[in-house]
Amino acid sequence: MEFKIIRNLIKKALYCSISIIDKDGVPHTSPIGSVFIENETQGYFIEMFTTSFKNQTGNQACILAVNTSILYWLKSLIKGRFETPPAVRLIVRVEELREISDIELFRFQRRVRIFRGLKGHKKMWSSAKYVRPFTVESIRPVSIGAMTSHLK
Repeated sequence: MEFKIIRNLIKKALYCSISIIDKDGVPHTSPIGSVFIENETQGYFIEMFTTSFKNQTGNQACILAVNTSILYWLKSLIKGRFETPPAVRLIVRVEELREISDIELFRFQRRVRIFRGLKGHKKMWSSAKYVRPFTVESIRPVSIGAMTSHLK
């Protein structure tokens, strides 16, 4: 799958989720709204609401990113097919938590600025202090039956 398509999809995903397996062998999924892809193998996400990593077994995880653009979905539903995958699963190896850099903070603030006039903006996104880098091990497009059957 072309990197440009993945990067574009993740930019349009207002919501992503990350799934891990905890020490009890139980799957745990957390919302993450701030995934950034640097290149074909590296990325990071702002860690603000995920507390599950301290209970994780190993360092593998699955990030699900869904294109949440209303225009994209409307166009696809009218045409009866998706031109690009509507979602991808990134199988990743997560790295150690580290402090956010000025550039990463700027990129994050730019992503959420559309909501800055709303009450919840400050409550949700004013405390971005840490990022968790990851290495992409594989990319698995999400299939939605006949709407994606032409995408291989």
